[in-house]
Amino acid sequence: MDTKKEASHIESQMTHHLVLVMKSWEKELPNDLRHLIIAEVLNYCVYHEELIIKGYLLTQKRIYLIATNKSHTMEKVLTIFSKQVAKGIYAYKRRRDNNFESPIISKIFDDLFIKYPLYNAYIIKLITGQKITLPYYNPYVVWLKNRIHNYNYCSAIDYSGAKGPVLVQTH
Repeated sequence: MDTKKEASHIESQMTHHLVLVMKSWEKELPNDLRHLIIAEVLNYCVYHEELIIKGYLLTQKRIYLIATNKSHTMEKVLTIFSKQVAKGIYAYKRRRDNNFESPIISKIFDDLFIKYPLYNAYIIKLITGQKITLPYYNPYVVWLKNRIHNYNYCSAIDYSGAKGPVLVQTH
């Protein structure tokens, strides 16, 4: 295996902790539809791009994602992800206006999202089914636990034993 392929293989096996912040397009769709499109696209990436999702949380403007990939770099998966999201946005706009014409399908990741690393250890633990035990009261952790455990678009559902809208590898 040459050095470039080897580096790509190692990168594809890494667990990535990401926050994807939606750009202005998030205002163009109803919240439920936006979450549905993103959940469908995440499942598309699981089936077609060998994405392994270990945790996720979809909020109003952000996607918290903990994932690995078997065969591609995460950058390639994110590009495919954004193109599929763009197709969902385009389909919604076409349903609303038959005359809608847009080059949105050609948009790439940077046009739809801003990518940041996910460093919040509390969110990482909660969306991957781990418990947080502190020797003191932390109101932020209590608020975060309540929000995550009562949220429809979060992998905490899968770790509790139920089935969520996105395919998550819980073991």
